Parts: sequence; C-alpha cells; structure tokens
Amino acid sequence: METEGFYLKNSNNLKEFSESPTFDLFWENSKFNKYNALQLSNKLNEDARTSKTIPQLFYPTEELQLKKPNDNLAKILDRRESKRKFSEYELTEKQLGSLFYGFSQKENMTRIIPSAGAKYPVEVYAFLFNVRGPLNKKVVYYNPDFHSLSIVNDCGSFQEVNEHCGLRVEGNPSVLFVFVGFVERVTKKYGERGGRFFLIEVGHYAQTLGLRIAQEKLCGVEVGGIYDDEMKKHLKLENTNALIGLGFACGN
Repeated sequence: METEGFYLKNSNNLKEFSESPTFDLFWENSKFNKYNALQLSNKLNEDARTSKTIPQLFYPTEELQLKKPNDNLAKILDRRESKRKFSEYELTEKQLGSLFYGFSQKENMTRIIPSAGAKYPVEVYAFLFNVRGPLNKKVVYYNPDFHSLSIVNDCGSFQEVNEHCGLRVEGNPSVLFVFVGFVERVTKKYGERGGRFFLIEVGHYAQTLGLRIAQEKLCGVEVGGIYDDEMKKHLKLENTNALIGLGFACGN
C-alpha cells in the first residue's frame, strides 16, 4: 500500500519518492515567512531581556589547564566575530575570490569543506550589492570546480532583499551569501540521518566563510531569518526542491 508521507510533489505536480519524510516535515514546519516573523521577533525581544549567562557542565575532577596556541590560525580564530555594522564598502575582485575560496574543489577532486559521503548537498549563491567589476548588482552562483561565478539574476538593493531576510544591521553589507541545500543528494545514501548531515555541513560553510572574512579583516554576521520561499524566487529556484539553509552578510 502506498504511504503518502513518503512522497513529495515536484514542480510538475508529480509524486516523487522521499528518502527522508520526517526531515521534510521538520523543514516545512520550520520555514520562515512574514506571518511567523512577528512571533519570532517577540521571542527575540524576550530573550534580550534575560540573562546572558551561559550554563556550563561541571565535573568534580581536577582540571588540566591547556596552553593556547600562538600561530596564524589561532590569530584568525581570535579575530572572528559577528558584527552588524557596515560601511559603504566596495569589495574588490581579489577579496571576493578569497571569500569564495573556502568552498572550492582541491586538485584531488575533493573539496576544502568535509561532506558526508562526499555528496556535497550545499551550493553557494551570493547577492553582490557593492563589488568592483562587471558582477556588481548581480545574484551569482559559485562553481567550486572552477572557482568561478555565474550570473543568476539581477540584484536589487540590500534594503529590497532584506525585506525577505529581516536582518537588523547598521549600514549596507557588500555581499549576502546564501547556502542552499539539495538534501536528496545526501538523504539518498543516509536516509533521515542525511538531514542532520546537511545541517552540519551548512555550519561548516558558515564557519569557513567566517574565517575567510576574519583573514581579510572584514566583518560579517549570519542571517537565520530568511523567508524561504521568497529567497528561492530571488535565486530562481522556486520550482526546485532547494532548501534555504543560511545567509551570511559580509562587508566592512
């Protein structure tokens, strides 16, 4: 007997088998839009009024004090932080190449970022609000095989795009990165567990970008309040199974 929960409808309204129906349900229920944005805003305001103390685990044993490293990577790690204040800064093509480099493919055909089963369910798009060169004011897709960018769409102003992001910042970021998932690449092999692997991989991408931003002495902040369906329209992915994982605003 056919189980309805194991099928999705694709863009042609045809039934398509899903390897992870529970993850699909979680994703659908956690989508963000203008209707539930107010509810989240109330939660954020409530959280802002509470204590910022982070609870820690305690073990009644002697602690071993570790030595801190003093190499270049440690300095970059220390420099990484989230900042919400941007100036009108024009990003150079060299800086753009540096930021995207962390997502690239290596000579041995693997990528810098680890991926479960080498399935690489995450793709990278970006809104280039203020960059030097012919790609300014464009939405682009990053090709990790060739370390190159392809134009997807024209890019509106940050204020226009931010209507579907809800990012609270001062000024305008130069670039908004968007990590997009094609989760069936990994759930086909790992089933429901693949949904977890996809989310972990999005975290890898965000951390890698954060370190590249720190290396370039720029600033940035993650964007978690993106309106899923509206963002897919900006990226021309509305008729696909793409998932909007996370955004990352960057500038100076």
